[in-house]
Amino acid sequence: MLSFKLHGGRVVDLDILIPRSGRILEIVSVPDGIEAVKLQGPSDKEQVLDLSIELRRLTWIEYRLRQLRRAVPVFFRQPVERRLRAGFRVRTLITDLDYAYGVACRFRANAYMRSYADWYAEFYRIAPEDRQAMRRRLAKWSSPPRFQIILLTREGREHGSELYNAGLDRQIYPHFTAEVWRENGWLPRLVSASRSADAIESDSSGPSGEQWLIILREGNRLAEAALYWLAHVIDRNQRVNVVYADHDVIGVDGRLCDPVFKPDWSPELLLGTNYMGDAFACRLRDVAGFWDSIRAQRYSVNGILHSLLLALAAEGKEPLHVPAPLWHIRHDNCLADPTDGEETREIVQTHLAAQGVAANVAAMGQYRCRVSYALPDARPLVSIIIPTRDGLQHLQRCIESLVTLTSYERYEIIVVDNQSVDPNTLSYLGEIARSPNVRLLPFDEPFNYSKINNYAVAQANGELICLLNNDTEVITPDWLGEMVSRLLQEGVGAVGAKLLYGNGTVQHGGDTVGPGGCANHLHSGIGRDDPGYCGRALVAQDLSAVTAACLLTKKSVYQALGGLNEVQLTVAFNDVDYCLRVRDAGYRVVWTPHALLYHHESVTRGKDTNPEQIARARAEVEYMRTRWAHLMHHDPFYNPNLNYQHPDFGLSGMPNVRFPWSVV
Repeated sequence: MLSFKLHGGRVVDLDILIPRSGRILEIVSVPDGIEAVKLQGPSDKEQVLDLSIELRRLTWIEYRLRQLRRAVPVFFRQPVERRLRAGFRVRTLITDLDYAYGVACRFRANAYMRSYADWYAEFYRIAPEDRQAMRRRLAKWSSPPRFQIILLTREGREHGSELYNAGLDRQIYPHFTAEVWRENGWLPRLVSASRSADAIESDSSGPSGEQWLIILREGNRLAEAALYWLAHVIDRNQRVNVVYADHDVIGVDGRLCDPVFKPDWSPELLLGTNYMGDAFACRLRDVAGFWDSIRAQRYSVNGILHSLLLALAAEGKEPLHVPAPLWHIRHDNCLADPTDGEETREIVQTHLAAQGVAANVAAMGQYRCRVSYALPDARPLVSIIIPTRDGLQHLQRCIESLVTLTSYERYEIIVVDNQSVDPNTLSYLGEIARSPNVRLLPFDEPFNYSKINNYAVAQANGELICLLNNDTEVITPDWLGEMVSRLLQEGVGAVGAKLLYGNGTVQHGGDTVGPGGCANHLHSGIGRDDPGYCGRALVAQDLSAVTAACLLTKKSVYQALGGLNEVQLTVAFNDVDYCLRVRDAGYRVVWTPHALLYHHESVTRGKDTNPEQIARARAEVEYMRTRWAHLMHHDPFYNPNLNYQHPDFGLSGMPNVRFPWSVV
């Protein structure tokens, strides 16, 4: 906040958004007569700010030119839908340059430093024109879906007050019915209702839409546009069985807080925790055909919903995600897990057994569990490829930790020597090459990480390939067995590990594409056992990419996709590019926190410092931004309501979410 104290005691406050560089270059217009200037950080964050301020008066022409210099490039970098939602049009640059400049600043900094309640009011408040647009579009729907909303109450209060408190009286979408049920014994009633609904659906020959179920717990509330938004998604995706949304919390003071912005569909994450929570709608039909509702009666409401979601997802139709906070959860419905993960463990263990998946499930704390998939009797051979150039201390630590700690026995080590010259390193390489499961491959060409690994993979004997940096160090003995067991699950094409800095903080919790400008690590800098955003740093999950500092993949997949890109991505981002191609080929990329190693990042090669290296690094970034442009504004596993300037899970200064009633 930049505050100007003017003559006469008046104070003018101006929000200043801080870019990643930390250097604020901002234009402000204030009356004459400034007595004092004060710059302070966000009031809700404890931090020390090292600030210096320089003020310079601009002429009117310079003022406008500087505004244009910022607004015009930002305008052309944004998707059309996003610009129009913000009211950022070509004519705005001419008729209201001050407004265009303000929007450009918001896009550029892409951070929000006020409270979540303010953020929600700014971006998700429904205006009169929004209501009119929704009603116009509703009139054109021939068979809109119908929602059956069940409000679960602990005390069985009057229907009217419950409907009002749930926000149903304010819904724009009219095609729903609602009933209030006592929470005690509600599940058998739901099973009976689902059978009736299924029979009605089968006998129906009219144009009315299909029935959908929403379970709404006492005190929870739907946003005004919730049913319209859900219906819009359902109407355009006729085969979907589940639609889920983001949610936030109604605090003790009644204000909205603590948003939970979820990833798109992640089967691995749903096994580790019910990340969808209460905020979903599912097609209403006879649940007895696909779900063991009798066993589910022993669970809490949270557990029942998790069990139901797992059964629905197992039918093979991917749940769809609405990236908008459509559910407001009352604070006392967000209680701690009294079983400390034991109920989640039982639910997931039962589900996997029903699916014929051999696995052991362990409780891992609040509503979380760990799935350890059984390895086959005939363990596949893993070829662990380690490129190196000198760096004896790190290479030796890597090899020794691997050999002495790794409990998975079926592996070979391929060390690729890229022009080492240090006598001690050469001596060590000759020594380890005499080990029965270690091979030394010379690579006498300039450093090209992609080419080195492609060369080694072609000569590997293993069915599985582990790309491993020479500056890593094994921590947990089961790291490789954990990764192999996940890679062997149906549809998985690559698996990544949790990597720590030497000081024990997280270096790599998976990769995201787009936030930070290209590709960046998630949860970097948090403590080893910190939960991270919504507990995601402690749970296995699907992601867009993982780092090749420790990456496991199938040799057949690697070679079918042409390996790493050794032309455009010789040093950086080749692992991210590979993972994205793995996903494009229909496979999943999974990150697990249960394979744990240290990573003393880029020790051998060092950092990019000379002009040639900097030019190469820029070219690689540009290639990635062009090749994967469609992901740069929306990584499926990093919500578009979050900060895309830096992957810190903070609020976005301008959410990249399209409202379905928009004319765009």
